[in-house]
Amino acid sequence: MRIAHYSSLTLVSGASLVAAQQFQSTPVLGWNSYNQLACSPDELSITEAINSLANRGFVNAGYTFFQLDCGWASRDGQRNATSGALKIDLDSFPNGLLPLSDLARSKGMKWSMYSDAGYRMCDTQAPSPVLGSLGNEAVDADLFKSLNAEYVKCTMYHSVETEPSPLIRIADDNCYADGPSASQNAPKDSRTDFVTRFTTMWKELQRVGITGMLVCQWGVPYSTTSGLEGPSEWTTGISTSFRLSDDIATGWGNVYRIYNQAVHIARSGVIGPGHIADADLLEVGNSGMTVDEQATHFASWAMLKSALMISTNVTALSDELVSVLQNKDLIAINQDSAVKPIELVQRWTSDRDLWSGDLANGDIAVLIVDLSNARRTLSLQLSELGITSADIKDLWTSQTTESTGSYSKQVNGHGSLALRLSNVQYASPSGLEYKYYSVSTGTLASGANIQSCAGCASSTKVGNLGGASNGSVVLSNILTSQATQVVKFDYINCEVAYLGSGASNERLASIRVNGGPAQVVSFPLSGYNWVTDIYVGYGIQLSGFNTEGPNTISISGAGTGWAPDFDRVEVIA
Repeated sequence: MRIAHYSSLTLVSGASLVAAQQFQSTPVLGWNSYNQLACSPDELSITEAINSLANRGFVNAGYTFFQLDCGWASRDGQRNATSGALKIDLDSFPNGLLPLSDLARSKGMKWSMYSDAGYRMCDTQAPSPVLGSLGNEAVDADLFKSLNAEYVKCTMYHSVETEPSPLIRIADDNCYADGPSASQNAPKDSRTDFVTRFTTMWKELQRVGITGMLVCQWGVPYSTTSGLEGPSEWTTGISTSFRLSDDIATGWGNVYRIYNQAVHIARSGVIGPGHIADADLLEVGNSGMTVDEQATHFASWAMLKSALMISTNVTALSDELVSVLQNKDLIAINQDSAVKPIELVQRWTSDRDLWSGDLANGDIAVLIVDLSNARRTLSLQLSELGITSADIKDLWTSQTTESTGSYSKQVNGHGSLALRLSNVQYASPSGLEYKYYSVSTGTLASGANIQSCAGCASSTKVGNLGGASNGSVVLSNILTSQATQVVKFDYINCEVAYLGSGASNERLASIRVNGGPAQVVSFPLSGYNWVTDIYVGYGIQLSGFNTEGPNTISISGAGTGWAPDFDRVEVIA
């Protein structure tokens, strides 16, 4: 195997940190090699991808980051004898990576690399033969910078203000965290050293002027003395973006798994300029989903303000899918300066989801997703968003309906309405009063129990609902003036689903009003910490209430699965 040597290149060095350059504050758009090439990229395939992105209009559409994922480094387990840095596999890249970086930049793109904070890089071969950057962050940062010699030159030019400095983005993960054996690959356990490891690489990248870094730790929580913290919290200040979930893969089920994990992160309030939640690569163009499912996948990633990284054979993309990926209106929402993701307004289980989010100019992004997987009409009533009227632009057709209170359209299974509302007229406050009922005051059965809960309103919650014994709780003496209403539940579901688990980052519960028909309800992931990460105000439309007397609400499992833990229920007084 032939390996690249760097003794002839000028590597950036020095102990002091250079002044940090400002990385872009909005999500990155670009292309990643993994889904098409796995860990086997080569010079020919990368050259073709660069040219195809330019020739098919993707660079002009804004996809300017070209990211080389795993497979670029030597598999001989050795570092460069002169510099100590990682070595390029010259069997796959006989001319090294610099000519490819130069080609990408000549087409208007920015070169991006993959590295690892562990002992070995991720690889399709297990155990991985490719070294990681642990303990060698400084020399590897120097290497990454050296692979963009034009950028090094432009940084010098920037010092005399002749032109702006180009930026590089590094994706960093922690595949072989504790050693090189196959059993140590891609651990999903929470750890206490995430912050230390990623901070080391972050500082070295900043030192050499590489200002963008994605922490790719698969949505795994960080273990602290006060409990688990999700990646939206522990990556703050040590990256420009973080992976909110485990890896994506082909098929709608994997999109839905990540989509459910994004629910609580989108409403956390910590996502914004310079702190981006990355939902992983786009599967648009790959097998396993219908065109409508791929379009919904793209629209949801765009409106969630995720990075939009195409990862498919661009040359083979159909014109229909090119138009999906180059949808100017959805890209504009993704790049909106407020960087505020859409939030789940309400889920009608197995039917549809309604999401919305504010944009910088006062417009509102709206996404309605079909969950029934059947051709049907999706409708938006603006009253569901507290709005009386607005101009509604359909982002799939570019048609605008002015000053209306509703919008409907036929979609195929797992299709979507992607809308932008402008000239929004809000309704006056309803004036309705609500009353909370602590679930811990209910009657418990079949193993359900009361547990301490530091973040809950009453400091307790009810758990062990569902399961093999189907634990349950019944709330009594509920008074309300509305026979049908959206009842709000405060719950906890921290059972994280990873790739290959078959789970979807949701728990199901069976809910009955006054002993009536059971309604199976989906409760998406609420966070990572079972005593602090409460989803407050999850709305479920329920009917069957008696407005003239006391009512009951019963909660149990659906099948033999566990239901979430519950804090309280809110009804209209």
